[in-house]
Amino acid sequence: MKTERTKKLEQLLANKFNNGSEFYVFECTLGWHGSEIVDCVMYNCDRQVYCYEIKQSVQDFHSKNKLSFFGNKNYFVMPYELYEKVKSEISSEIGVYVAIDRLVEKEEITINEFGIKNTRYWMEPIDGLKELYCIRPARKQELKADKEVILSSMLRSMQRDRVLNFG
Repeated sequence: MKTERTKKLEQLLANKFNNGSEFYVFECTLGWHGSEIVDCVMYNCDRQVYCYEIKQSVQDFHSKNKLSFFGNKNYFVMPYELYEKVKSEISSEIGVYVAIDRLVEKEEITINEFGIKNTRYWMEPIDGLKELYCIRPARKQELKADKEVILSSMLRSMQRDRVLNFG
């Protein structure tokens, strides 16, 4: 059973994709008789596979469910507040999209021992569920599964969704 928060994170992720050049499916089982399910798989015209694992709470992040990161680029999708709690536990090759309300400009002014003023500006996310913000890009890596198996798994899942929606 999906929570409303998970459904909203899925919708925000779906909104990120360009429907003309990116093909995606949610809840994709890898292989014909596989037990690995990735929350979302996207394949683009650059022939790259992206995997997304949606996490909506600390308990969800630490659940026993396997993380199915077999793509060229792999991402967590989560609320910003969750990211702040678990960011030290995320390996460096995994990217992160956070759900935010908006970005706000921050400013920090420091004066060194010589009296020289230094001003630093940055954008800081405000937690919310209005848009996704890539707070950390994924590192490209080799596929951890056969591309033909991934694509056939996506097609099978897309057909399942088509039957459920138009059945």
